[in-house]
Order: sequence, then structure tokens, then C-alpha cells
Amino acid sequence: MPRPPVSLPSFLAQAKHALHDAIRNRLPITFVIGNESADLDSLCSAVILAYLRSQSSPAGSLYIPLSNLPRADLDIRPELIPVLSHANLQPSDLLTLSDLPPLRAIASKLPPENTRWILVDHNAMRGELSKIYGKRLVGCVDHHAEENAVPKDCGDEPRIVKKCGSCTTLVVEYCKDAWNKLAKESHEDVDGFSRELAQVALGPILIDTSNLGNKAETTSTDSDVVDYLESWIKSQPGSKYGRDAYYNIVSEAKQDIGGLSLPDILRKDYKQYGEEGSIVLGIASAVRGMQFLIDKAGSKEKFVEVLEEFAKERGLSILSLMTKTTVQDGFARELLVWSIDEKGIVAARKFEADSTETLDLKEWEKGSLDIDDKGRWLRCWWQERVENSRKQVAPLMRAAIGDVE
Repeated sequence: MPRPPVSLPSFLAQAKHALHDAIRNRLPITFVIGNESADLDSLCSAVILAYLRSQSSPAGSLYIPLSNLPRADLDIRPELIPVLSHANLQPSDLLTLSDLPPLRAIASKLPPENTRWILVDHNAMRGELSKIYGKRLVGCVDHHAEENAVPKDCGDEPRIVKKCGSCTTLVVEYCKDAWNKLAKESHEDVDGFSRELAQVALGPILIDTSNLGNKAETTSTDSDVVDYLESWIKSQPGSKYGRDAYYNIVSEAKQDIGGLSLPDILRKDYKQYGEEGSIVLGIASAVRGMQFLIDKAGSKEKFVEVLEEFAKERGLSILSLMTKTTVQDGFARELLVWSIDEKGIVAARKFEADSTETLDLKEWEKGSLDIDDKGRWLRCWWQERVENSRKQVAPLMRAAIGDVE
């Protein structure tokens, strides 16, 4: 008889126990891990892929969803709460980097040869984990530019790199047959577990596509997957689900950063590129505008001081800050690039020269934030091509760096 699907809370409890057992006894283990920005899309797509692969695996394999952040950083992601609550989960139920051994001992307690890693929401592992486990990649599901770090032949594991509004969309599309089969064969509360899983999946898809309204980001696959997920939710008699209402609840939670410090806002949605000895780039994304962040710091001078300290703590040559804000005409983007060493300044200037037209960059507030003296260089612009998010801007910056290195 087919085994009944377990609830998401039970699955995560099993995964945590299996991880600790693997560490204690040096057992083989398979991780599903999102990117280092650890946004809603990364966190949820890792849980959903790991859950459905574990539930549908004929060999009974358990896939461990690993959130790519320390446990303390879950506190600065309030948008997780309304999404996970639909599956009776709290952010504290997620497995994080804090559940791994310390870096100084991780290779001995989790030998690379005992591990397999599937990436979601990125297709190239970065940071300290990549130095140890970067050659143990066995699959990926991603909607960013191809980086050719994951082997082309992944056997039974997915290798999907495809344009889409949300990585979670691609995860659901890949797992849909397994989901349907699991539902068909189970004799338990199929609709119950499917409704919970569907609402967890819908959260990041609706956020990343602006409720399917961002025409530059949204694809037909996003729309089809949303219809599929909503069919599970609406199958419940008396369902009060409404797409707009759900989107607004999650979006408002994501926008609620007023209680965070400026450094917390910078690290809330942050990605880093490059290794020690190269030009290291960091890109932070904020859901509020530049003036809000300046006011948070107290002044433009203090704002720049926080940026400089943030960059130095991470050994960056270039720090970029991308914001979303509203203006009289509607949605707007701002882009800041800040460099504090010679090579970084050369690369930042190259980016400005190459990308001003591509991104339609316009001077921000009469250049009131701009700096060009004493080995420091800062530019802030309105980014008129608002359809270009970090997925498009990061490759432009990395290309400019590549031309300099």
C-alpha cells in the first residue's frame, strides 16, 4: 500500500533528525539548498522540492531542505510568517546553516564524498560551502542566467535553468506529476496536505511576479502553475481563499521593515559574487526607497558610513544597492554603486559606461549622494528600465568586473 504523505511539520522534523544523525554517524545525505540571499522564493522552493522528492522517491530517500542563512537571520524575514502559517509552520521549523557543524569542522563531520547537493534559485554554489562541497552538485532548478557549474548530466535529479518569474514555479512544474501521483495513491487527507503545500508555494510566486502583474517577469508557466495550485485550495468546500487578499498579506509583511536597522535591511536580501583575491561584488536589494534608507540612517553622511562599514566587513570592492519605491507615476527602481578600492572603482566606472543606456540610468536627486574622491566612488541613479531586477543587473556588473580582472 502506498505510504500516506506526512505533513510539512512532520517532514521538517524528520529532516532535522536525519541531518543530525548524518553528522553524528557520517552517513550519506542529500541537501536541497537555496541561494545566499535566502529570500522567500529560495526558502520555499527548497522546502517544496525536498518534500515532494522525499515523498515520491521509490527508494524512500530523504532530501534535506537547507535554508542558506544563519538561524538568527530568519527574524528579519517577516514575510515567511503568513506563508508558512498555512502549513502550521513557523520560521523556526526550517533547517538553516546553524544546524550544520562549524565551518572549521564541517568537512570532517560531513565529508564531501558523503553529500549530494541540489541547488534551487541559483545554479552555482558560492561562499564557504562552495569551497568544500562545490564539486558535489547533482542537480538544480533555477531561473537565473546559466553559469555552467552544475553537471549537464544529472541522472535522476533535475537540471532546469529556465526563464521564469519564480523558481518555485519551476519546482512545482517539475514535481507536478509526482504530486498528482502521490495524491491519487494516498488514502489519507490528500486535499489537506495539498492545500497546505499549495499555499506555501503560492506565496513566493505571487510576490516574485507582483501578483502575476509584472509582465516583464511573469511567464505563461507562472500563470499555469498558479492555476494548478489554486485548484487544490479551491477544492475545499467553503474556501475563502482570494488571490489578491493573500498577495496583499504577504506583500505587506515583506514591506514591514521599519523596525529593522539599516545593516539588517542590507543583509536581508543580499548576494555576493567573487572570491578572496578577486574583485568581490555584493548586491543588496531593499523593498523601500533610497530616501527611506537615508532617513533610517539619520543623514546622507551616516548612510554612506553604514554602506562603507557593510562593504569592509565583507571584503567587498563593490557594493550595489537596488531599491523599489513608488513615485507619482507608479513603481520605480533606484540603483546605487559604491566602491572603495582601485580595481573596484575601475570596474564600477566600466559598468556605468556600459550600462547607463541599457538600464536607462538617470541622476538621482541632482547627484546628492555621488562621491568621487580619495579612492572612493559612489553613484546613485534612477533606473528607468524598471523591468530589470537583480537577475538582469548582476550579470551586467559581473561582466564589467570580468573585463577589469
